[in-house]
Amino acid sequence: MTTPLLIDTGRSTTGWSFWGPAFTCDRLWFIINVKQREFINAEALTMGSMGHTILAHYYAQLGCKQGGFEYEGEHVADPDHFLPPEEAVREWARLRELEGTEATPYLATIFDLYRRYLQKEPHVSDQVVAVEHQAKLTLGLNHEGVFGLWIDKNLSEPRLLDCPGLEEPVPGVPGLQHGKPIEVTKRFDLVMRHSADGRTYIWDHKVTGGSVSKKRAEQYSMDGQFAVNRIMGRQLYEDFGGVILNLVQRRSPWTVSRQHVPPTPWRDEQLCRQIYSKAHSLANQLVNYKRHYITEGDWQMTQNELVCYHRYGKCGAFDLCQYGPESE
Repeated sequence: MTTPLLIDTGRSTTGWSFWGPAFTCDRLWFIINVKQREFINAEALTMGSMGHTILAHYYAQLGCKQGGFEYEGEHVADPDHFLPPEEAVREWARLRELEGTEATPYLATIFDLYRRYLQKEPHVSDQVVAVEHQAKLTLGLNHEGVFGLWIDKNLSEPRLLDCPGLEEPVPGVPGLQHGKPIEVTKRFDLVMRHSADGRTYIWDHKVTGGSVSKKRAEQYSMDGQFAVNRIMGRQLYEDFGGVILNLVQRRSPWTVSRQHVPPTPWRDEQLCRQIYSKAHSLANQLVNYKRHYITEGDWQMTQNELVCYHRYGKCGAFDLCQYGPESE
């Protein structure tokens, strides 16, 4: 018997956690990726990851009990292929603490969240299609000559990054290399075929200590990660129905709210050109920085009160922009 698996729920290599900050603030992208600084509140990030882990294992075992699903290229139908949910999050916490991340104090809250989640979902009629499924889009032309972001089977000719000076990969910046394809990767939290309409939906878990109001889906609708979900979903699933925001509150009243994320069709059509332009802009800045033609202060700052001081508080890079890198 093989050792039960701990599912990887971490960020994908060139996912929206890589591209997204650049559409917010070039300097923020530079600090996160080139300087490799992490600014997300440690408690929120850790509990979010723990919540994702316990939900991933719950749905993976559920999918096996429903008859199985494809996981990393193979059909899996044995629930014991995966660690049980509570055991999985304990193992995740153990591994993170070996790396220096405090996680054990949050276990009780995550177990409470999980028990309450199951109470709100005593029976699941929808079919698990995929759990933590990794997918990739590449910029280029499809077989009809249309420029866009395409999964491998639809891609005919990739559009390569044209930026001499980046022939070798830069640490922390795997998505920008001269002569290489420009890719956007994604790890779907969950893919479900809904019994109500027979269509396939991509679910995105958000474990939150904040509001789960009905406005949250609209607030997320312009977030690029949901455009990526839709672009991939339409190409991967013929019966694709859209994206579901699975909001799970980690404090009283422990609400679970599932909301359809409104589509943004015009923005989705522009995303390929947005990524292409942004990739070349960042790459050229990076070359100039590596050659010492520009300094850290030349990376553009957004300088807007709604970005620099948002609903979660001030941006993690606020002090570095206020006082400079010497304040570290």
